[in-house]
Amino acid sequence: MYANAIADQRFVEDDVFTQLVADADGPALELGSGTGRLTLRLLAAGHDVEGLEISDEMTDVCVAEASRLGLRPVVHRGSFAPLDASLRGYAVIFCPLNAFSFIVDDAVAMTAVHSYAAALKPGGVLALAGSAGEGTLRDGTGWTRRPDVQVAEATFAQVEERRTPDDDGRCLRIERVIRIVGPDGTVRQTQRGTQLRRLRPIAALAQMFAGAGLGALHAYGNDADYILTGRKG
Repeated sequence: MYANAIADQRFVEDDVFTQLVADADGPALELGSGTGRLTLRLLAAGHDVEGLEISDEMTDVCVAEASRLGLRPVVHRGSFAPLDASLRGYAVIFCPLNAFSFIVDDAVAMTAVHSYAAALKPGGVLALAGSAGEGTLRDGTGWTRRPDVQVAEATFAQVEERRTPDDDGRCLRIERVIRIVGPDGTVRQTQRGTQLRRLRPIAALAQMFAGAGLGALHAYGNDADYILTGRKG
């Protein structure tokens, strides 16, 4: 439900990923493409981009929306922890919205980064969004109401979150309540869920990139919210 609620939203980081894909000399792969929020937008703009998603439900939503838009996306079904060895030859591999942080175990994350590097062609770029949980991510312990998101005509998603440190500050626990509110103000559906995300500073992820043989590292942003890129030699 949350992925559907943000399907039409745009984030500041989208511009970075869009530029990387636009500059790519070959196909791009989005890790955790979900309902196609960014993948379909890039396809519609004429870029060569594929998706990878483990959720059949979200992939079905993506395919249905693509059909409505007259698009035919390639969406591989599977995990990105690590990437399947059959996926090769990409000019860009990118993972937005800090989805890489769902890989909580650092050893598994390192193996995953190695698999991404193997899937890049020479000169290809890996770009992962991340966060070390600085500032407001660590300070907020109460429930916060996020801006309402319109999901249909006169129908809105109300999202409340509570973020608390976990595992001695190594992780962030996100509790989320989503309510779908109809035109008459009644709650039509409620969903509750909890996510655990690994907090990684830029230096920690950069060490993984270097260990996988990626160079020319560059970080957009700071530890609180960043995108790290690295290039395969």
